[in-house]
Order: sequence, then structure tokens, then C-alpha cells
Amino acid sequence: AVALCLLAACSKTTTSISQSYRNPGYEQTVFKKLFVIGVAQNQESRQAFEDAFTNAISGQGGSAEASWGHLPKSEQLTEDEIRSAVEAGGFDGVLITRLLAVDKDQQYTPASTYSNPQTRYYAGGGGLYGYGFYGFYGTTFATVHEPGYFKTSTTVRVETNLYSLATDALVWTAQSETVDPTSISDARASMTIAVAQKLKAEKLIP
Repeated sequence: AVALCLLAACSKTTTSISQSYRNPGYEQTVFKKLFVIGVAQNQESRQAFEDAFTNAISGQGGSAEASWGHLPKSEQLTEDEIRSAVEAGGFDGVLITRLLAVDKDQQYTPASTYSNPQTRYYAGGGGLYGYGFYGFYGTTFATVHEPGYFKTSTTVRVETNLYSLATDALVWTAQSETVDPTSISDARASMTIAVAQKLKAEKLIP
């Protein structure tokens, strides 16, 4: 939990929950142990993502385990494999998360010109306080030209679904948006923490 807090504090990346929905039939449901599945063809990415999620949920007081620890295979998991693992492990909920999109938005800031008044004092020239009238006038009317430039913003969109093992029904779903992460690990940490905090706020985890 301490490591998770330090990770969140060091990251300046922000993640927001752009939309979420909770099944009204599960308003009082609290999941005691979640089985986390990260949808990814790359096994290393899957492990890192699932581990980040389990740590984030633990940091909020919940309990979760990564699916790769129970099903360490790179191929697509079968329904029988998942059901056998969750039943054997005593899980009551399955959390599935996947990447929706990585959007890039480019904005242009036009060139601008503005005055930048500044005064330089110099010897000679007479006048009050040692500078001539034009010395004062000329240095207070400096003009600065700023060229136009493009700025690209990156938004990582992720969908997270929470299912009840008892009924196989969707209990909660959300889409998160992480803006301008500095790295993949930074985006992963920011997103998982934001979703875990939302699960806590919705009282879906203890």
C-alpha cells in the first residue's frame, strides 16, 4: 500500500472515469475477492497490467488476484479454464479490463506578438536618474514575437467490466481516460488506481 501511494504521488498523469454504469439489481453487492483478467495478446503486458490492478485494489482495501498466476498461458483462455480457476480460488467476482483506443489530438497555437517593457539604466545621456529620455522610451517598447506551434495530446481509453460469479451478470462497467502519460507503466498505474478508487467509492469492494 505504501509503494502504491508513492507511485501515485510521483506520477503527474491524470485519469478520469469518463462514464460508468452499475446494474441496479446489484446495489448492495460487495465483492470480497476479485479475479483480474487483462485482455492482451502479449503475456508480459498482461502480467504487468493484472499485477498493477491487483495492487491498486489492495491499496483501496479490497482483495484481488491476477489471472496469470492461476492460468499462465499466452493463448486465449477458455471459459472452462476461467470458471475452474475462479471456483477453485474462492472468487466471487471477475474483473475484465481491455484497451479500447489510444487517441492522438493535435492542436495548433497561432503565432503571437506582444510588447515586453523593460528598462536598462546606463551612464551618460543626462536626464533624471542617469538616463536620457530616449533610453527610457526605447527600452520600454520592446516587442516579442512568438512563433506558432503544434501540440499533440495522447488519450488512452480503457474499458473495465465487473461480473458476478454467482449469476454471471454484469454488475459494473466503466471507461477511463488517461491523458498524456509519460510512459506505459505511468498510464497503467494511473488508470488502475483511478478505477480502484471508483470501485471503493461505489462500495463494490470492502
